Amino acid sequence: MGIFGRKKTTVGLDIGSAFVKLVEIDHMGDRPELRRIMSRPIPPGAVVDGEVTNRELLSDAVRALLEAAALQSRDVITALGGHDVFVKKVELTRVPHVSVRDLIAREAQRRVPFDLQSVHLDYQTLGPTPPDGSMEALLVAAKKERVQARISLLEDAGAAAALLDVEALALCNALCHNYRCASEGVVALVNLGYEVTNIVVLEDGFPALIRDLPLGLRRFGELLQRVHGLPVELVEEVIQGRGDLQGLDRAVETGADVIAVGIERACAILGSRRPGGGLGRVFLSGGGACLAGVTEALGHRMKVDTRVANPCERVAVAPGLRGRSALSGAAPLFFQAIGLALRNS
Repeated sequence: MGIFGRKKTTVGLDIGSAFVKLVEIDHMGDRPELRRIMSRPIPPGAVVDGEVTNRELLSDAVRALLEAAALQSRDVITALGGHDVFVKKVELTRVPHVSVRDLIAREAQRRVPFDLQSVHLDYQTLGPTPPDGSMEALLVAAKKERVQARISLLEDAGAAAALLDVEALALCNALCHNYRCASEGVVALVNLGYEVTNIVVLEDGFPALIRDLPLGLRRFGELLQRVHGLPVELVEEVIQGRGDLQGLDRAVETGADVIAVGIERACAILGSRRPGGGLGRVFLSGGGACLAGVTEALGHRMKVDTRVANPCERVAVAPGLRGRSALSGAAPLFFQAIGLALRNS
């Protein structure tokens, strides 16, 4: 994609459990500029527990969003995640006459918990190679059937995959582009989604550990309906930060505890490799970052600087941005989509 220089614009397409999100970024200026931002709800029954259960419904939703966006090109950057995608930071020792790809293949035989014949392998080296020949790399494996299913879904929707990324890496890309402090020391990014919360612990700007928790906005909504008997419409207002409810703080504190334990366990593993390198700060993204009180509850529990990540902290916003209301109302929801579209920066 980069052989003939940067593309003028790129489109990030984030297919979640509750919404399809789309952003278009222009790369021709001094800094990336957000030109378009849109979302569309995913019909009930199309995605259940993170798995596509009705491809036709989902492809129709993606197609409708693309048609509404009226893009010049239907080439999009999208991402995969979940149990069928494996990402791990590995240490390699250079061997004379052995390529890095061959070293990665050997490491994959030891690390990847899938049949290697059933996956696509890729890698990214991290930083310069020290004089002793050791090096670090991100090892990525994705099941072929998941890759093909996503490509087919896009084709059904009238689009094509310009690049297939990994969800956790797209989140890291958005964070490090917008916050230079994320490239120093140890920070955690918590992407609170509709069904799953992704925890990515970064070490000097690179993902060191990735964890998925079965906790999302849907569980908060179910709790509010069950305990308080709220109608669905009011539940949606509360979990999207547009409404308030006495007693919600208890649910938020419980969720914050679960997330905090996940961060602490990940940092404990990292701490054994990095003595004295404690967690510096926590960033929140995803639709759940708009939930009233969640930032404060997690910050109180973790006792470190905790803030909502702004996906446009260092991304310019076009004066005539199409979809500006979506950005002002739920900017964290588009964090991953912007991370995808920033791949050209």
